[in-house]
Amino acid sequence: MKAKVIISLGMVVGLAVCSVVAYASTEDTTEVSTKMEQNKEEMIVIQENLAVIAKEKALFQDILLTNKSAKPRNQFVDYGKRQKPEDAYLLAKLAMAEAEGEDIEGKALVIRVVLNRVQADKFPDTVEAVIYQKKQFSPIANGRFDRVEPNEDCWQALSMIEFDHWDESMGATYFESKSKSTWHEKNLKFLFKHGSHYFYMEQGAEHE
Repeated sequence: MKAKVIISLGMVVGLAVCSVVAYASTEDTTEVSTKMEQNKEEMIVIQENLAVIAKEKALFQDILLTNKSAKPRNQFVDYGKRQKPEDAYLLAKLAMAEAEGEDIEGKALVIRVVLNRVQADKFPDTVEAVIYQKKQFSPIANGRFDRVEPNEDCWQALSMIEFDHWDESMGATYFESKSKSTWHEKNLKFLFKHGSHYFYMEQGAEHE
Protein backbone atom coordinates (compact mmCIF):
# COMPACT_ATOMS: atom_id res chain seq x y z
CA MET A 1 0.00 0.00 0.00
CA LYS A 2 2.79 2.33 0.93
CA ALA A 3 4.52 1.61 -2.34
CA LYS A 4 1.39 2.46 -4.29
CA VAL A 5 1.10 5.78 -2.48
CA ILE A 6 4.72 6.59 -3.29
CA ILE A 7 4.14 5.70 -6.93
CA SER A 8 1.01 7.83 -7.02
CA LEU A 9 2.84 10.75 -5.50
CA GLY A 10 5.56 10.32 -8.06
CA MET A 11 3.04 10.42 -10.85
CA VAL A 12 1.46 13.58 -9.39
CA VAL A 13 4.85 15.26 -9.15
CA GLY A 14 5.65 14.17 -12.69
CA LEU A 15 2.41 15.54 -14.04
CA ALA A 16 2.97 18.79 -12.17
CA VAL A 17 6.44 19.17 -13.68
CA CYS A 18 5.07 18.43 -17.13
CA SER A 19 2.35 21.03 -16.62
CA VAL A 20 4.92 23.64 -15.57
CA VAL A 21 7.10 22.85 -18.57
CA ALA A 22 4.10 22.96 -20.89
CA TYR A 23 3.00 26.30 -19.40
CA ALA A 24 6.51 27.71 -19.73
CA SER A 25 6.67 26.49 -23.32
CA THR A 26 3.33 28.16 -24.01
CA GLU A 27 4.61 31.40 -22.46
CA ASP A 28 7.80 31.23 -24.56
CA THR A 29 5.79 30.58 -27.72
CA THR A 30 3.48 33.51 -26.98
CA GLU A 31 6.44 35.82 -26.34
CA VAL A 32 8.15 34.71 -29.52
CA SER A 33 4.94 35.19 -31.49
CA THR A 34 4.52 38.69 -30.03
CA LYS A 35 8.09 39.63 -30.94
CA MET A 36 7.61 38.24 -34.44
CA GLU A 37 4.48 40.37 -34.88
CA GLN A 38 6.34 43.44 -33.64
CA ASN A 39 9.24 42.74 -35.97
CA LYS A 40 6.81 42.24 -38.83
CA GLU A 41 5.18 45.62 -38.15
CA GLU A 42 8.59 47.29 -37.94
CA MET A 43 9.61 45.75 -41.25
CA ILE A 44 6.42 47.05 -42.87
CA VAL A 45 7.19 50.58 -41.61
CA ILE A 46 10.78 50.32 -42.86
CA GLN A 47 9.61 49.11 -46.28
CA GLU A 48 7.12 51.98 -46.50
CA ASN A 49 9.85 54.50 -45.61
CA LEU A 50 12.17 52.98 -48.20
CA ALA A 51 9.42 53.24 -50.80
CA VAL A 52 8.95 56.94 -49.99
CA ILE A 53 12.71 57.54 -50.23
CA ALA A 54 12.81 55.70 -53.56
CA LYS A 55 10.00 57.88 -54.94
CA GLU A 56 11.72 61.08 -53.76
CA LYS A 57 14.99 59.93 -55.30
CA ALA A 58 13.24 59.16 -58.60
CA LEU A 59 11.57 62.58 -58.55
CA PHE A 60 14.92 64.25 -57.87
CA GLN A 61 16.51 62.37 -60.76
CA ASP A 62 13.67 63.41 -63.06
CA ILE A 63 14.26 67.03 -62.11
CA LEU A 64 17.97 66.74 -62.79
CA LEU A 65 17.30 65.27 -66.22
CA THR A 66 14.66 67.81 -67.22
CA ASN A 67 17.10 69.25 -69.70
CA LYS A 68 18.71 66.25 -71.35
CA SER A 69 21.66 68.24 -72.61
CA ALA A 70 22.65 69.31 -69.11
CA LYS A 71 25.48 67.62 -67.27
CA PRO A 72 24.70 65.99 -63.89
CA ARG A 73 23.78 68.72 -61.47
CA ASN A 74 25.13 69.36 -58.02
CA GLN A 75 23.56 66.90 -55.59
CA PHE A 76 23.03 69.54 -52.89
CA VAL A 77 20.65 71.64 -54.93
CA ASP A 78 16.98 71.10 -54.35
CA TYR A 79 15.58 72.62 -57.52
CA GLY A 80 11.99 71.60 -56.84
CA LYS A 81 11.66 73.67 -53.66
CA ARG A 82 13.43 76.79 -54.93
CA GLN A 83 13.86 77.77 -58.57
CA LYS A 84 11.92 75.85 -61.15
CA PRO A 85 14.17 73.27 -62.87
CA GLU A 86 14.23 75.20 -66.12
CA ASP A 87 15.06 78.48 -64.35
CA ALA A 88 17.75 76.79 -62.25
CA TYR A 89 19.37 75.53 -65.44
CA LEU A 90 19.26 78.97 -67.07
CA LEU A 91 20.81 80.62 -64.01
CA ALA A 92 23.62 78.09 -63.79
CA LYS A 93 24.18 78.33 -67.54
CA LEU A 94 24.45 82.14 -67.41
CA ALA A 95 26.89 81.86 -64.50
CA MET A 96 29.05 79.64 -66.68
CA ALA A 97 28.77 81.90 -69.72
CA GLU A 98 29.54 85.10 -67.82
CA ALA A 99 31.88 83.91 -65.08
CA GLU A 100 33.56 80.66 -66.10
CA GLY A 101 36.93 81.94 -64.88
CA GLU A 102 35.56 83.31 -61.60
CA ASP A 103 35.36 81.52 -58.25
CA ILE A 104 32.09 80.16 -56.82
CA GLU A 105 31.18 83.52 -55.27
CA GLY A 106 31.84 85.24 -58.58
CA LYS A 107 29.40 82.86 -60.25
CA ALA A 108 26.90 83.34 -57.43
CA LEU A 109 27.05 87.11 -57.92
CA VAL A 110 26.06 86.73 -61.57
CA ILE A 111 23.06 84.64 -60.47
CA ARG A 112 22.18 87.18 -57.79
CA VAL A 113 22.15 90.00 -60.35
CA VAL A 114 19.51 88.11 -62.32
CA LEU A 115 17.43 87.43 -59.20
CA ASN A 116 17.79 91.05 -58.08
CA ARG A 117 16.46 92.14 -61.46
CA VAL A 118 13.48 89.82 -61.15
CA GLN A 119 12.60 91.65 -57.92
CA ALA A 120 13.20 95.14 -59.38
CA ASP A 121 10.40 97.12 -61.03
CA LYS A 122 12.48 98.16 -64.02
CA PHE A 123 13.13 94.62 -65.25
CA PRO A 124 10.99 91.63 -66.31
CA ASP A 125 9.58 89.56 -63.47
CA THR A 126 10.78 86.08 -64.50
CA VAL A 127 14.24 84.54 -64.67
CA GLU A 128 13.88 83.57 -68.32
CA ALA A 129 12.66 87.02 -69.38
CA VAL A 130 15.49 88.76 -67.51
CA ILE A 131 18.17 86.56 -69.04
CA TYR A 132 16.82 86.88 -72.58
CA GLN A 133 16.04 90.59 -72.38
CA LYS A 134 17.68 92.26 -75.38
CA LYS A 135 21.10 93.88 -75.05
CA GLN A 136 21.57 92.90 -71.41
CA PHE A 137 23.94 89.93 -71.28
CA SER A 138 26.60 89.69 -73.98
CA PRO A 139 26.75 85.83 -74.03
CA ILE A 140 23.14 85.82 -75.22
CA ALA A 141 24.01 88.06 -78.16
CA ASN A 142 27.29 86.38 -79.16
CA GLY A 143 26.03 82.81 -78.83
CA ARG A 144 28.31 81.74 -75.97
CA PHE A 145 25.28 81.11 -73.73
CA ASP A 146 24.06 78.41 -76.12
CA ARG A 147 27.43 76.68 -76.27
CA VAL A 148 28.34 76.32 -72.61
CA GLU A 149 27.14 73.87 -69.96
CA PRO A 150 27.23 74.61 -66.22
CA ASN A 151 30.05 73.03 -64.24
CA GLU A 152 29.92 71.96 -60.59
CA ASP A 153 30.93 75.42 -59.38
CA CYS A 154 27.88 76.90 -61.09
CA TRP A 155 25.53 74.47 -59.32
CA GLN A 156 27.31 75.05 -56.03
CA ALA A 157 26.86 78.80 -56.49
CA LEU A 158 23.13 78.31 -57.01
CA SER A 159 23.00 76.01 -53.99
CA MET A 160 24.65 78.67 -51.81
CA ILE A 161 21.95 81.15 -52.76
CA GLU A 162 19.00 78.81 -52.41
CA PHE A 163 19.92 76.97 -49.21
CA ASP A 164 22.38 79.21 -47.39
CA HIS A 165 20.53 82.38 -48.47
CA TRP A 166 23.89 83.76 -49.55
CA ASP A 167 23.71 87.34 -50.81
CA GLU A 168 26.67 89.67 -50.88
CA SER A 169 25.49 91.41 -54.02
CA MET A 170 24.47 94.62 -52.18
CA GLY A 171 21.45 94.73 -54.48
CA ALA A 172 23.51 94.87 -57.69
CA THR A 173 21.48 94.76 -60.88
CA TYR A 174 24.38 95.29 -63.30
CA PHE A 175 27.92 94.03 -63.74
CA GLU A 176 30.65 94.41 -66.33
CA SER A 177 34.18 93.45 -67.17
CA LYS A 178 36.26 96.55 -67.65
CA SER A 179 36.37 97.75 -71.24
CA LYS A 180 36.52 101.00 -73.18
CA SER A 181 32.84 101.57 -72.49
CA THR A 182 32.11 104.08 -69.74
CA TRP A 183 28.32 103.72 -69.76
CA HIS A 184 28.16 101.88 -66.42
CA GLU A 185 30.42 104.40 -64.68
CA LYS A 186 28.46 107.39 -65.97
CA ASN A 187 24.94 106.06 -65.48
CA LEU A 188 25.08 103.72 -62.51
CA LYS A 189 26.21 103.63 -58.90
CA PHE A 190 29.39 101.59 -58.42
CA LEU A 191 29.14 99.08 -55.57
CA PHE A 192 32.17 96.80 -55.52
CA LYS A 193 34.59 94.70 -57.55
CA HIS A 194 34.86 90.90 -57.34
CA GLY A 195 37.37 89.11 -59.52
CA SER A 196 37.29 90.70 -62.93
CA HIS A 197 33.71 91.98 -62.57
CA TYR A 198 32.50 95.40 -61.42
CA PHE A 199 29.02 95.55 -59.91
CA TYR A 200 26.55 98.43 -60.03
CA MET A 201 22.99 99.43 -59.21
CA GLU A 202 20.69 102.21 -60.41
CA GLN A 203 21.51 105.73 -59.29
CA GLY A 204 19.39 106.60 -56.24
CA ALA A 205 18.45 102.96 -55.60
CA GLU A 206 18.93 101.68 -52.08
CA HIS A 207 19.85 98.18 -51.00
CA GLU A 208 17.52 96.87 -48.29
